[in-house]
Amino acid sequence: MDFITRLNLQDPHDVKTVSGGDVNKTYSLYSGMQRYFLKVQPGQSKDYFDHEIASLKALSQAVRVPKVMKQGEIQGNAYLLMDWVPAGTGNQETLGQKLADLHRVKGKAFGFEMNSDYDNVPKDNTWSSSWGEFFVKQRLEPLMTVAQKKALWLSQRGDHFENLKKTIMADEHVRQVEPTLLHGDLWAGNFMFDNDDEPVFIDPNSFYGDREFDLAVTKVFPGFNDDFYRAYQAAYPLEDGYQDRFKWYEFYYILMHFVRFGDIYAPRLNKLLISF
Repeated sequence: MDFITRLNLQDPHDVKTVSGGDVNKTYSLYSGMQRYFLKVQPGQSKDYFDHEIASLKALSQAVRVPKVMKQGEIQGNAYLLMDWVPAGTGNQETLGQKLADLHRVKGKAFGFEMNSDYDNVPKDNTWSSSWGEFFVKQRLEPLMTVAQKKALWLSQRGDHFENLKKTIMADEHVRQVEPTLLHGDLWAGNFMFDNDDEPVFIDPNSFYGDREFDLAVTKVFPGFNDDFYRAYQAAYPLEDGYQDRFKWYEFYYILMHFVRFGDIYAPRLNKLLISF
């Protein structure tokens, strides 16, 4: 592959397409005896991966993440080269403990050092002193605006959406939230275990927010078991009422999937929305 030869690696070989998400083209390759993981995003400039790299750097303060080797742009395609993480078989109790370690990293405000401009719906991470304002104004409302253009019935649920926003803004927990470093997209496809059975957090979309956001996202799809939640609670207990607040963040995450993937998520989205 001409693209691979332009990475300036010594003797690249054994290039194979591998699974690694539905957004980028992903490959395994070797340089000498060293194995690498390569992401390629066609038709994008080098800065396409800036937010992911910043997220990995932030997470590395507390948890294991893949090591970034280099990023760049070749023939109009963005790329990100990382070390290959050999897969192991760890346990979810350790995963829960490690997420608690991550959530002990606090920030000065809600947001992140840069926006996530290349998402399906770009995310404004401008710093805010209010979690309620940040989540409502910089997450929920922009996403709902896009969703309503795709589905008229969402506009007809406007009263429920307004109720949700009012509930969030009036909530006592929301007023007292500490800005916490989040993975930002913690479904079961975005963690693995290395060959030392240590959890590895991958494909983050990080920002500082309510730590309950990450926990709520883990509930949206299967992949996290009771050991995970028990270990997290033992290490860093959640505040009373978190089950109700999880529904806000679940709604946001399903709304995001509705925008991207369409009506398959409509029944679940509607069921949540009319409950507010």
